[in-house]
Amino acid sequence: MVLCAEITKSPGKSMNVREDTFTVKTYQCQPYGSIKVASLMHYLQEVAAVHAEQLGFGLDRLNETESYWVLSNLEIQFAKFPKWNDQVVIRTWPSGHTRSVATREFVGKDQYDCELFRAGSEWMVLNKRSSRPRNLFRLGLNLPQTGPKAISANLKRLAPQDSYSQTERVRVPYSSIDLNGHVNNTEYVRWSIDALRRAFEFKGPVRCIQATYFSEVFEGDELDLLLSSAPTGRFCVLGRKPDDQSNVFAAQISC
Repeated sequence: MVLCAEITKSPGKSMNVREDTFTVKTYQCQPYGSIKVASLMHYLQEVAAVHAEQLGFGLDRLNETESYWVLSNLEIQFAKFPKWNDQVVIRTWPSGHTRSVATREFVGKDQYDCELFRAGSEWMVLNKRSSRPRNLFRLGLNLPQTGPKAISANLKRLAPQDSYSQTERVRVPYSSIDLNGHVNNTEYVRWSIDALRRAFEFKGPVRCIQATYFSEVFEGDELDLLLSSAPTGRFCVLGRKPDDQSNVFAAQISC
């Protein structure tokens, strides 16, 4: 169902809200015309990075402390997927933080002001040398204490399931490495959808997707993708390093 109304709790004019407009390109689309999930996630990543820079706690500021932001948890609820040449207007705002996690919200609409999606996210700051989380209270980033949420339910991290039915292995290529020197968060989702299509009757459309990230992966690393499906149209993926069996990410996709 397409929603053409404001979210129940939208940030007021006094909030630090950024709005950016993107136009869906041909190379960002799936065969049947709508945007790829990973391409849409690129929009969220870009607007979040630019807004953080604007508010004084972006890449330049964190470089001063030998640190960088990483996405640790993301949920996107879709009402409608934009298609080629559509405009996607994204509003984003920071919505609070704890000692270890800062939250950020997103709402996407089309050129007709109809809602496309809403998303909630959690971010951590890691030390560049140790890759360990930094204490946000000690970094002097002036993050907001609280703010309205785009998704009504509290965002919870995914946990691995008890069992999975199939496994694929990925060897990380150089093209998957981002500005921080590790695999970009969008790549895990792209690999997951590709693997699910090969293993199951996974065709979409995607109604909700969540990805929780546990650790970093680098060029040349190998990653096992453990897959499962349920009759309800829910698919799960767990990314795990085959050498030490440590978990890298978990994803849940509902169609």
